[in-house]
Amino acid sequence: MAALLSGSVLLLISLKCFPDSAISTRGFLFGMVAGLLYANGFEYCLHRFLLHAGHGIFSEQHMVHHTTLQSPDAARYVNFSSNPWGVVALFCANAVPFLILQWFFHIGWIAGVFASFALYYMAFEEIHWRTHMGGWLPKWLRPAARHHLLHHARGTDRFNVFLPILDWVIHRTSQRAKRAK
Repeated sequence: MAALLSGSVLLLISLKCFPDSAISTRGFLFGMVAGLLYANGFEYCLHRFLLHAGHGIFSEQHMVHHTTLQSPDAARYVNFSSNPWGVVALFCANAVPFLILQWFFHIGWIAGVFASFALYYMAFEEIHWRTHMGGWLPKWLRPAARHHLLHHARGTDRFNVFLPILDWVIHRTSQRAKRAK
């Protein structure tokens, strides 16, 4: 609910305060794609560099998530945040760069970014929950669930949870770099 409300409020703010933030359907769709890629990159960076930093409150909480895998307490530690205000803060922090871009450059597609970020976040939470708690997933998402559970088995790679775009890009880039040596 916090993600839906946060994303909806940001979408409405972008349309109300910046009328050119949804100039066209094409611009909105471009914003949706940009928001998807941004959300995927944000998820990867947050998971890799903050949650697996090895120190700090976020890392400590995330390690509880890893250590409670398949335990009776697992459900308590699957969600990204147990506090809805944490989700609101996440959305606000991620909105700032796009609002600044819109303010200065009138880019015309941030409404799509906010909609896409909210949809991505809600899908991320739902798929993550179902992956850990044994819920039903469509056949096309089962490889993504296996990808994420391999992260729990190894803990050193596979930082995207359900859409491993950045995992794939970084893996391919590192393989090419190794071959070039």
